[in-house]
Amino acid sequence: MDKKKDLYINRDISWLSFNDRVLSEAGRQEVPLLEKLQFLAIFSSNLDEFYRVRMPVLMAWKKIKKKTSEQTFTNIDIGTYKKASKIIEKQQEKFGFYLTDIIHQLADENIILIYNQEIPLAVKPLVANYFFSTVASYLQIISVDEEFSFFPINNHLYFALTDNNSTDLFIVNIPSDRINRFFTCQVNSKTYTVFIDDIIKLFLPGLIKNSSLNFYSFKITRDAELNLQDEFDGDIAQKIEAEVNKRDLGYATRFLHQPGFPNPLIERLAVLFDLRKSSIVAGGYYHNLKDFFSFPIKQDNLSFPRQQQLAVHQDFERSIFEQLDQHDMLICTPYESFDPILRFFNEAAINPDVAEIHTTLYRIAGDSHIAQALATAARNGKKVSVFVELKARFDEANNIHWSRIMKEQGVKISYSIPNLKVHAKIALVKRKDGKESALFGTGNLNEKTAKVYTDYFLMTSNRRLTAELSSLFEFLPNRKKPDKPTDIPFQELLVAQFNLKQTFVTLIDQNIAQAKLGKATSIKIKLNNLEEESLINKLYEASQAGVKIQLLVRGICRLKPQVKGLSENIEIKRIVGRYLEHGRIFIFQYEADTKVYLGSSDWMNRNIYRRIETCFPIMEPVLAKKIQQLFEIQFADDMEATFLDDMGQNIPIEHPIGNKSQQQIVDYLNN
Repeated sequence: MDKKKDLYINRDISWLSFNDRVLSEAGRQEVPLLEKLQFLAIFSSNLDEFYRVRMPVLMAWKKIKKKTSEQTFTNIDIGTYKKASKIIEKQQEKFGFYLTDIIHQLADENIILIYNQEIPLAVKPLVANYFFSTVASYLQIISVDEEFSFFPINNHLYFALTDNNSTDLFIVNIPSDRINRFFTCQVNSKTYTVFIDDIIKLFLPGLIKNSSLNFYSFKITRDAELNLQDEFDGDIAQKIEAEVNKRDLGYATRFLHQPGFPNPLIERLAVLFDLRKSSIVAGGYYHNLKDFFSFPIKQDNLSFPRQQQLAVHQDFERSIFEQLDQHDMLICTPYESFDPILRFFNEAAINPDVAEIHTTLYRIAGDSHIAQALATAARNGKKVSVFVELKARFDEANNIHWSRIMKEQGVKISYSIPNLKVHAKIALVKRKDGKESALFGTGNLNEKTAKVYTDYFLMTSNRRLTAELSSLFEFLPNRKKPDKPTDIPFQELLVAQFNLKQTFVTLIDQNIAQAKLGKATSIKIKLNNLEEESLINKLYEASQAGVKIQLLVRGICRLKPQVKGLSENIEIKRIVGRYLEHGRIFIFQYEADTKVYLGSSDWMNRNIYRRIETCFPIMEPVLAKKIQQLFEIQFADDMEATFLDDMGQNIPIEHPIGNKSQQQIVDYLNN
């Protein structure tokens, strides 16, 4: 047995554990009924991404291991594919159980979700009108014959239609990508919601005058365009990438079909669509239940209470940059309004004292006010440079769209280069008098996600931070590091590729040294994902030295907590609630010395070694204390938090007293 592997939880199994925690929210009594559907949608969306991003790697690795005797250690073992498949199968069963219960509860509220049953007679006239007036205009009926050349689009929905009286086969799209998946109407004080899938099945045979048609629903999930250098090193990465790249427009990783799909039909489609390397998975009668995101019923009494974002104190009589010259400003979204960040860019665009604006954009909102402000600034004669990350997975098209708009208005656009993704969330405004103001974030400069992601944004005119940020913006367009390590210009900022990992190691070592002297020390870290082995090993070392370590890890966590002789002093919690936990916090404390950082970087291989990330110190004592208190509130959560055990499983907290951190943070910030 490989002792090294015993030190870490498998990355993919840990990710599935996180998605199981998301799914469990749909079964919690405390969660409002319509919000349970939203958690089912999140689970479904996450699982689709897993099949697009991780399953291709697992399938390729499985094939490579059969061909070679490769002994290079990775965080994948040959059994991961089978383990993952079994876990997903159990989760799908749980999904079905929760959904059935939700449908029954909806019926108690006079909301009738027609799910795998006949459409009631009273509803049919309204449904028929919707089919002929709307749905029919989006249908494409494709005959599978000798000239057949149809290519199913990734994760789009289709019916395979067979004829009882012939061997004819047709493919028909379910146009949920063009119209809402659900049709809703009210009849006799009840609200009925019908899948457009069922509407098509009911009325299409009559329209094409063929009553002997059988409908079988399916979808094909294809791999994402992967940059596997983000995940693996050297020869292993090349081998896996070469295997994954044997595809045509993204090879199929999963063929998901409804129950009762005839085996001969599966075999026929497998040949037509080249599914021989795919997972053939029997699912439910309806696929893409991430469409519950757009469930049309909205009722306040069945949803989370509306929460007004807290206003951040600002002086609207003075420039925001003049205010930052006096004190730093910390914004905690979504609890506090994102408006000050918008003001930062909007005022920079029109303020005559501003000469230059520099920023990075990773995931841009579809109707981005920030991108619009940058274009306006360029039109106003200011020097504007923007580094746009084109490899932001699944957001590439929107980022390109805004890049073109900004470039047309005179913004200098720089793009990422192969094997180096810019994930930092930063901005710098330079004024004509030589003063500078900076913005640092743990999350994207995106006003849409700021309403649902918990993140932190620091705005400051601290000269040490602005000077170092200016150096970083000089590096990004040139993409050239200093020749000598002594020339690295970062002392306060932690920047991946420069000093980020080394500084974290030094900070942990300082805690270890103090603990060995018998002093009380603690490390408190909040991350989305914890994977990188050398940093995990350093936390193990700190635990063994007596450092008390508390970790909040939302997603992937490869560290094994509470293992005797290894990690007895490490506790890990995972929080899943109304908002997506996204902000990263790093607190290193011994005696009176406390260092507090926020940042964009998770502790994953890709973040540490293959991205530009920034973590930034909180220098004003009041704000540093605020972050510490926010962490304490979260780690005390016993309702929406679970412990993680040494197998990566979610362990409910015994005897909860009702601490829900996301609500308590609202109360804390409101005081």
